[in-house]
Amino acid sequence: MSKNNDKPKRNRPKILTKYDQFVVPRLRDIPVWVREGATDEEIAKRLNIHIWTLGDYRRKHPKFAEALERPTKWETHVYPRLAEIQQWFEEGVNAEDIIRKLDIGKTTWYEYINKHPMLAELVKWSRSVPISHVENSLLKAATGYEYEEIKTIIEEDKNGKKKTRIEKVKRYQPPNPTAMIFYLKNRAPNEWNDRRELLVNTKALEQERKQLFLDMIEADVVDADYEAIEESVEMEEGYMEPDDSQP
Repeated sequence: MSKNNDKPKRNRPKILTKYDQFVVPRLRDIPVWVREGATDEEIAKRLNIHIWTLGDYRRKHPKFAEALERPTKWETHVYPRLAEIQQWFEEGVNAEDIIRKLDIGKTTWYEYINKHPMLAELVKWSRSVPISHVENSLLKAATGYEYEEIKTIIEEDKNGKKKTRIEKVKRYQPPNPTAMIFYLKNRAPNEWNDRRELLVNTKALEQERKQLFLDMIEADVVDADYEAIEESVEMEEGYMEPDDSQP
């Protein structure tokens, strides 16, 4: 063996690429730029690299790709407003109006409902609240209820000084027949539905028609009711109908 091979190899200096020079030192800055809304083109300019190079680095370097990852609309538009979404549904706002308020697409909304059980449960529960309120009000109207009527009365004394007096009167609202019928038809349709079903034995009727047709064919004579109609001929004045019987 030669003496040259016995000498320890010296560490060669590492050749720095553009990624090492321009991207690695700014990896902590990139997520900040993303949160501020910077586009890929703007980030590429700040890193002093071409937009195509940025795409190449994104595929080759997982840390760079993670730094460039942008938050979804779930994180920015929906999750921070869950309390508002609940309130809107409880107030009876429909889903299309809520989607517009959140500034997201209809497909995105239903994708998030399927993907996030938290949102799905919130929507289901919030929608049931106004329905329960309506059902309770309907039952109250069907059974009758007491309520307090408040009147504000302004009076003048002998000196012309005005005084305000609040008068409370208890009143009773009797049961509403329409509400009773509607409630019973929906809650107990089998007992209170007005629909009546008529079952007809179509097979028996068909057999009866066939037999009647066969009896008519086998009969020698088929009697028919008829009426004799006397024909009359109207003649205009000065005109005589010729007699065909005379030569």
